[in-house]
Amino acid sequence: MSSPPDPQPAAKRSRRFWLTVGEVVGVLAVLIAGLNYWDSHREHAQAAKQADAEAKAQAALVITGQADAGGRRIVLRALKSDQAIQSQRYIFPAKVLDHAMEVSAAAPQIDAGWIAAGLARALDDADAKGDGEAQLPVGILTTYVEDGETRTDRSLYKVGYAWRSRFLLGRQITLQGISLSQRGVGGDLQALVNQRWASRPHTAPGDE
Repeated sequence: MSSPPDPQPAAKRSRRFWLTVGEVVGVLAVLIAGLNYWDSHREHAQAAKQADAEAKAQAALVITGQADAGGRRIVLRALKSDQAIQSQRYIFPAKVLDHAMEVSAAAPQIDAGWIAAGLARALDDADAKGDGEAQLPVGILTTYVEDGETRTDRSLYKVGYAWRSRFLLGRQITLQGISLSQRGVGGDLQALVNQRWASRPHTAPGDE
């Protein structure tokens, strides 16, 4: 006569099963907690990075300019009143002007006389007809003072200009204004200006 089955093995298997489920649940809880921590850390890092970028943007130098004297020059100034320009160097496309121009804090400006002849040659080479408008890339290296500290800025701007054809008198070049194209430029600024000039048509408006 056979004896009844021993219930102990089944109970042991059940305990082992529940122990295994408990371990899995524990591991999942640890993983979920780790993922929550990682998400929180990543969001905090992104928020800190954005706040740092905004702080740098607010502290950065931005130049504004207004055409003066019938377009014969653009008078420049810092957008923020607490930034005092000490000196500036202007780098134009080499085919327009083959050397940089420098001015002191007394007269930060871009003069049409510097670039009129070079722009006229470029327009002749492009066989530009009649009157028109276009943009000229210019690299600007600025030394300025802010919060008692002397700082430097290397940025790329666009100068708006216009030309008017005059019978027997050639083209009259006038300057219209200036706008920021790229801030905090590294490397060879002259090469970048030349590249921007070569990659865009000079006889029609367009973004650089």
